Amino acid sequence: MKIYRVQLKAYYLEKMKKFYTNLLQMQLVYEDERSFAVLAGTTRVYFEKDDAQPYYHVCFHLGSAFFDEIYNRLEKEKLLLSNEEGETSMYWKGKQAYFYDPDGNILEILERPFQQGEEESDGWYRVGEIGMPSTNIYELRDFLSPYIENQYKIEQDSFSFFGKEEGVGVLVKIGRNWYPTDRPAEVHPIKLVVSGNTEAYLTHPTLPYEITVRKEWSTLVPAVQFRIARPTNQMEKIIEFYGKGLGLQKVGEFQKHEGYEGVMFGIPDKSYHLEFTQHESGKPIPHPPEDQLLVFYIADTFMWNEMAERLLRMGYRQVPSENPYWDRGGITIEDPDGYRVVLMNTVGI
Repeated sequence: MKIYRVQLKAYYLEKMKKFYTNLLQMQLVYEDERSFAVLAGTTRVYFEKDDAQPYYHVCFHLGSAFFDEIYNRLEKEKLLLSNEEGETSMYWKGKQAYFYDPDGNILEILERPFQQGEEESDGWYRVGEIGMPSTNIYELRDFLSPYIENQYKIEQDSFSFFGKEEGVGVLVKIGRNWYPTDRPAEVHPIKLVVSGNTEAYLTHPTLPYEITVRKEWSTLVPAVQFRIARPTNQMEKIIEFYGKGLGLQKVGEFQKHEGYEGVMFGIPDKSYHLEFTQHESGKPIPHPPEDQLLVFYIADTFMWNEMAERLLRMGYRQVPSENPYWDRGGITIEDPDGYRVVLMNTVGI
């Protein structure tokens, strides 16, 4: 599963914000009096002020060079945790290290491959693990299984991974020590947004866990097909923008049909698609209002940035949104006809 968003409780809120933004070099993307959020690659991590001091286990994935940089920063501050052999630099399918943040959360950095393409990205990749203590890890696995794909088997009744290589819940029995410390696992509130098999909002009946499961492209609308149709007089440029620029797949086209030619782009397939038509007479196309938008919610920050940069390199224009909401977490770009496409780097509603 991809872990899009993690929301945890925090006690030393100001210290935590400085730790994550200054020492760990994560981008601050939101703050108010009682919370803040940072960007760890493709994962947004939110901390919300609490009167108690909870602690969690969170593992961050990153590449080799950035691992070394963060490791050296932590070593300089004497924050690294050692294992039973006294080692702070470990190895499990990649470089590995553990440390505390100001709240006492047991954090891990783990070298893992970059999954968006062959070329690795600088900085953080994602949250790869989130600890989820419970009284019965079999029950918690059964609770999640209908909604989230899982490749791991339970080999002991006190510990198991749940999910896939790109992201897992670490299911542990309450009281089991978090490696490499002697601190026993405790239950504290967790809110997650993750990818899964189907759209779902899960609240565990006894544990304070809320999990929103998002299917990246859903077909839950009870219709056999849905089309958004629009005229244009610039067919070649439209094909370039939506095909090469946005990266949508062409799912159909036609020529000389009662004076029209047309092309269809799937979002992502024929079930939901855009159609652009052009009449041989070149009928005038009215200029659209600035608040008429086509919005794509792209949870993966790397892919979102890649799409936006590709369109800008092709010469298409970024514009400020009429509604400032879309400029917070998104970018608005005009297509050849002046219609606006918003690329939002959030998980949506």
